[in-house]
Amino acid sequence: MASPSTRDALLEQGALLFAREGVDRVSARQLHDAIGARNESALHYHFGGKAELVREILRLHFAAVEARRAQLVAAIVAGDRTTDLRSLVHALAVPMADDLENPLGRAHLRIVAQHSHPALAYQVSFRDEAPAGQAVARWLRELLAGLPDTVREERFAALRVQLVSLFAARARLLDDEPGGHAQNELFVNNLIDMLVAGLSASPSAETLASQKG
Repeated sequence: MASPSTRDALLEQGALLFAREGVDRVSARQLHDAIGARNESALHYHFGGKAELVREILRLHFAAVEARRAQLVAAIVAGDRTTDLRSLVHALAVPMADDLENPLGRAHLRIVAQHSHPALAYQVSFRDEAPAGQAVARWLRELLAGLPDTVREERFAALRVQLVSLFAARARLLDDEPGGHAQNELFVNNLIDMLVAGLSASPSAETLASQKG
């Protein structure tokens, strides 16, 4: 088997380092040492710098998740399940869950969490390069149109935060205690159950009163 290119090695070893140490703590020297590069300009040559390397890691991760989600969206459309809440949440969660199965995928999940400021949860859910994600978000909004707008937005923000943070926490658990938590299927299905319950719960009188302020 051919050895990975320097660029590919930086993408892989960089992701593993960033996940384990934290992006801010990893130096260019560490990245070069991780790939056994004799030329310490490799990072700059291939990416321009550490920030650009991180952006490319995230771009590749999001593209892979979107490709997996597109298959689920096609199945939702084919099965006429665009109004089935569990199918929609499943289409958000399962493409992320696939990354739990290998160290590089888990690293990607952990890096996403490092770069997910809470304010991002209130911004546009998916960009133009993620049409499958956009479709799921649109169907969710239509399905939950009966909720007050402010309540619905808070629930969608909570949904995004939970997906990012809980998958990152699960990835770290699997990295730190390999072999000790093998029931990923149970984790994912239970998570979907909880997210569906949270989205579909009737707002309490307290919630309705507070959103009027």
